[in-house]
Amino acid sequence: MKSSTLFSININKKIGIIFLILIFFAMSQTNPALSENRVNLNFKPVAFDLNTVENQLTELMADWEETAFTVDDVLVRHVSYFIKYYTVQHVDKSNKIIRRSEKYLHYIKKTFKKYGIAEEVAFALPFVESGFNTDARSDAGALGMFQFLDGTAIHYGLEIMDNGLDERTNYKKSAVACAKYLRNNRRVFASTVLSIASYHHGTQLVTDVLLNCGDDPGRTFGPIFKSSILGPFSREYIPQCLAAALIYRYLKQNRLVMLPVPGFESKILQAGTSVKSLKKKSPSLYQLNPDLQHATSIYPYAVSNGYILLTKIGKPALTAKMVRTYPDWAKNPDPNPDSGSTKIKGLPKTIHYVVQTHNDLSGISGIFGTSVKVLKFGNRFLVKQDGLHSGDVIKINGMAPTTRVLDGDSIVCGKPGALATREDETLEAFCKRVVKTIRADCASCPWQMGANLSPALIYYWNHDVLGAIQPDTPLAGGLSLKIYSDYRWHKTPVVSQVP
Repeated sequence: MKSSTLFSININKKIGIIFLILIFFAMSQTNPALSENRVNLNFKPVAFDLNTVENQLTELMADWEETAFTVDDVLVRHVSYFIKYYTVQHVDKSNKIIRRSEKYLHYIKKTFKKYGIAEEVAFALPFVESGFNTDARSDAGALGMFQFLDGTAIHYGLEIMDNGLDERTNYKKSAVACAKYLRNNRRVFASTVLSIASYHHGTQLVTDVLLNCGDDPGRTFGPIFKSSILGPFSREYIPQCLAAALIYRYLKQNRLVMLPVPGFESKILQAGTSVKSLKKKSPSLYQLNPDLQHATSIYPYAVSNGYILLTKIGKPALTAKMVRTYPDWAKNPDPNPDSGSTKIKGLPKTIHYVVQTHNDLSGISGIFGTSVKVLKFGNRFLVKQDGLHSGDVIKINGMAPTTRVLDGDSIVCGKPGALATREDETLEAFCKRVVKTIRADCASCPWQMGANLSPALIYYWNHDVLGAIQPDTPLAGGLSLKIYSDYRWHKTPVVSQVP
């Protein structure tokens, strides 16, 4: 009886374990946070405690090579507030802006880089100014994504015509004007932060504020924030932009396309509320609102129509659509059936390829026009280990010496800019046009590129720029997409017949 009972218990345990495994498997199929986001197991929500914000701002300033502006407690406090505002209270609207930015951000970053302006600024400034809205108009008459007033727009080369033409709504031309403005003012103030401030306040007003900072050299935020020369929206502008810059870095570091959404409860407070009295009512006050730690009374922010006090916050929910994923249609693109006819000429190149989470050997071999057998032969560790792992480095030998990267700035057979996207052109249409352009323009070349080019292959090398799109998704114009390929047909030369 005892042995029979023990056997029954063991069977029941095994059944129970199997049942739990099946439940988890079912959950992983229906819950995208479990299935598609397993690469984000170390996911951390946006942090806005003072220590973290101070460290992140210090790193940001170092990356910007900012030597004329010092991070102080006042700056940390207000940046902390705006991170809380954008990622908790304002998160739904923030996510709409972030998704809207994807169509424009690649071009803006490229333009800003040309003028030596950091990519965080390329995101933060239009995020704060207009929410990446090309038709945004302010009460003061500023227009477009970069909110230029008439006089400043004309000074920086934007046309405003009586017939209704207004280049302030052209985000590409406005991005150039904005980058020039920031570059010029950075030269004036020797500071990226103060050049951002001048974009909102104007060069003269920033100069007046600095000259009226008393004994302080004007290179810390405290005296600037207290300046009576600035209005409420103006004194909040710098911390707003820096908060947006840190949010951009957070998204990029965590490979997210949107902010995780936390549940929360909050209320709006006006001026005069004592922090000490709030602390008595809520022991977790500083944990939820760290920006209040060094304050005696709350500051009623103009941007949020008062002070937003968090009274409760839940764990942020991370869903599959928030993670920058690789769409199913483009996973491991299949090679063109004719790829076997590609001939290698000259000294071969070797590519060291870092394996991504969506890769398999068959897909990689297809991308590079080789075979699984050749990959395993050149990478003996693949035979020994139990499959392919993200982060593995694979040597791909025997690539054609003509392998190179083409982009919108490349000169293809004497034709510059042939490979930039056109406004609302789909990836599918872009691919067809690129292949047609290369083949037509390079008709006299002994090598023919583009034989194996496909939307999936183009997407493979540009998924960080393109985001989660489909082959028929309209694209922004002027995107400089990278096209890596060794797929050049070696055309048989025509031998003249000797009579």
